[in-house]
Amino acid sequence: MKKKARLMALIAAGLFAAAAMSAAQPAQAEASKAGYELLDRLVTLLVKAAAPGSGSGDIGQEIVLLAKEAKAAQGAKRVDDLFNVRFSRLLSAVRQALIMDPGFLFWPMYRYEMVDFIEERTGRIPDWKDLLFIVNDHGGAGVGLGVIADAVMSEVVSLHIHLDNLARRPDILKSYLERSMKAAGPDK
Repeated sequence: MKKKARLMALIAAGLFAAAAMSAAQPAQAEASKAGYELLDRLVTLLVKAAAPGSGSGDIGQEIVLLAKEAKAAQGAKRVDDLFNVRFSRLLSAVRQALIMDPGFLFWPMYRYEMVDFIEERTGRIPDWKDLLFIVNDHGGAGVGLGVIADAVMSEVVSLHIHLDNLARRPDILKSYLERSMKAAGPDK
């Protein structure tokens, strides 16, 4: 019993330390501002790409530029690491949806990742036949923005919520730990 209590106390101390380290992340206002700007720019790019008469493939270089700016913002501690990882994955999904692949050389490598991304962000597994039709119909131009639009916007909203709650994260973690420790009790 004493060993179990000590182990739980050690785990709790480690988690409280992790919560304190989370608090040492970039100042919330600065991190949120940079993160919101990156999200706004991405959504603006996607809206422009979806506009009639615009070529969605034209935004490929701008996506790459956004990725570089996100990395620089992370290095300057203007966005937190978690935001950067998730934003980078989002940019990767958008880029893969746009990439030209007439010989279908890339598709076998990223198709399952794209399906996973769509499922994780929407809760729905895309119909495999529809996905293959779209890829083949576009001559290997990727799955297209239309197929991943719901997933992309879901992740944009999730990242926005992440930024909104960045300062509250240590307190939220602490409240869960305190309730868990209370529920576990000292003699369990």
